[in-house]
Amino acid sequence: MTDSTDMDGGQTAASSSLNADGHVFPEFMGHVEFERELLDNYSNLICFCRCGTIEYVNAQGVCMLRAENADNLVGRPFGDFCDDEFGALFAQELDAFAHDDESILLKLQALDGAWIDVTMRIFRLDGRGSQADPVYMIECNDISQYIKTSELTRRREARIERILQTITEAIITADETGTIEDINPAAEKMFGVSKQAAVGQNVKIFMKAANDDALLRYFNTGDTAILGELREAEAVRADGTTFPVEITISEIDEGEGRRKFIGVMRDITVRKQQFDQIEFLAHHDALTGLPNRHLFDDRLTQALIVAGRRQSRLALMFIDLDKFKLINDTLGHEAGDIVLKSVAARLLDRVRASDTVARVGGDEFTVILDDVGAHENAAQIAQDIIATLTTPIEAGGDECNVGASIGIALYPEDADTASGLLACADETMYRVKAAGRNNFLFFNGQNDN
Repeated sequence: MTDSTDMDGGQTAASSSLNADGHVFPEFMGHVEFERELLDNYSNLICFCRCGTIEYVNAQGVCMLRAENADNLVGRPFGDFCDDEFGALFAQELDAFAHDDESILLKLQALDGAWIDVTMRIFRLDGRGSQADPVYMIECNDISQYIKTSELTRRREARIERILQTITEAIITADETGTIEDINPAAEKMFGVSKQAAVGQNVKIFMKAANDDALLRYFNTGDTAILGELREAEAVRADGTTFPVEITISEIDEGEGRRKFIGVMRDITVRKQQFDQIEFLAHHDALTGLPNRHLFDDRLTQALIVAGRRQSRLALMFIDLDKFKLINDTLGHEAGDIVLKSVAARLLDRVRASDTVARVGGDEFTVILDDVGAHENAAQIAQDIIATLTTPIEAGGDECNVGASIGIALYPEDADTASGLLACADETMYRVKAAGRNNFLFFNGQNDN
């Protein structure tokens, strides 16, 4: 038993009483059994203190502070169970806390040494205790699990944020109208725009107008056919330049008819360039960049179809370089490569953009002259080619001299198929070589020289 002051301020010999089960109740409590049952069934710690000393604690408080029974707690200063900062404050004055409507976040230390995160509120019980020694009710809500869950959530969010910070794909979050709510650093870098500038804008600022009907349809009508599909689209940077991307869109249902979408974009510029390079090399000569034999055959076939439709004349030249083998043998293949690239450039300079120059062999070239008109026109071009190719070519400090033997076949006079026309031009080229080289000749035997 402890001495205390009655409601009139006088001293009483017995300020508390024992229930049948030994539970201690302060004398100031009214209907003991009723209040005991009510407080013991409360989910938070409840204790009554006078002068900072515990005079009563409920069953949940006994459990929370890991005590065997209330006797282990009654008679001890409540500040003993608080961390050092709050313990010192409790030793001084509880009244200051009783006037604060906000909960106080602090840690309590149980009897076994474990620390418990709680929110605490303190109430002054007017009418109980004396003016000099008022009674306070302390309520503590155990939030340890909440704190633990919040910390785990914070760590998980931090981990996700770190992942988003390092991921190379652009991630854009927008609402159901397409208004941007968030972008990750990769998106900032990819589009050349800050997160602050992007948020609040419509996601269409990142897409080329009318570039992807399905994407626009998703925002305008909610058509979900695009969701989950890997699609290619053309994106737009802040400076207006465009680039190809792969995009995947996922939708999040936020309930109550609200939805949000997450777009993941990958810049595929390099992959497209590599693909284009592979496509180019599949149809072009790696050294000169001219169409190779495969593309030449296709171009000749298409040119004959067009010429047949227009009823126009087409000329095919088959060109074999003279004295090229000597350059390779004496100066080496590096010099030979320089000569071949120079020949390709000079041939292109002597024909129209609509014509085709191809390299079909080591030192063999072909020229398709579309809609050539009279055979004199083809003859003039052949003369120009011979003139430009006989001009010395510098290769590694040496002057290289080559010539050209050119066989010319005309459509439709000489042949009306690609293979037939090529055979005529090839055969004519060999006739030029046999006749002394560095000249041209038509398949029908004409030569304007």
